[in-house]
Amino acid sequence: MNNILKKGTYLIFVILLISCGTNKDINNTKVNTYPNSKYKKSRTAYSGTLNKTEYDELIKKLETELKTTFPTDKSILINYNQKAPNCIIVRLSEETNTQVIKNRISISSRMSSNYDAIDFFVYTQDSYNKEIYEQMTEFIVDSGFFYENVFTEHQNCAGFLIIKPNGEFYKQYGEDYYTVVKEFLEKK
Repeated sequence: MNNILKKGTYLIFVILLISCGTNKDINNTKVNTYPNSKYKKSRTAYSGTLNKTEYDELIKKLETELKTTFPTDKSILINYNQKAPNCIIVRLSEETNTQVIKNRISISSRMSSNYDAIDFFVYTQDSYNKEIYEQMTEFIVDSGFFYENVFTEHQNCAGFLIIKPNGEFYKQYGEDYYTVVKEFLEKK
């Protein structure tokens, strides 16, 4: 009986240690920094196909917001970052974050080249790693358009949107998503 009690106490201690260690306090905000069940619930995805009118309207709004004109034959990949209560990357050091962000840019660029797409990186003014994004020319600060109209769920600090020229789209919230991007872009 005493042995069972010791094991039970140890198990409770381990659970408390793990659950307490998954949150990081950033500017008086608790941020879940591990891929636990809470994080997994924050990962959501949506897909579908826009009709011609919806597609044209969305493209026009995106072109205005991103201050560019999209080629009609290319897919569009928008990588997005925002402040949110679930964010694995914030547990990393600034140096490691900088390297991870550079790797994201490189992977996105390579995939865009391989799958005839153009990519963009957008971040909110209050997003984690803002200081790093501000130093990188690939990143565009969100005027509020993406936060209010495109990436309207605010539970995960990263996400992406892909829009194909035929109107098919896929939007996902969550970090580490390039396998999904590749699969969607490969799909005919």
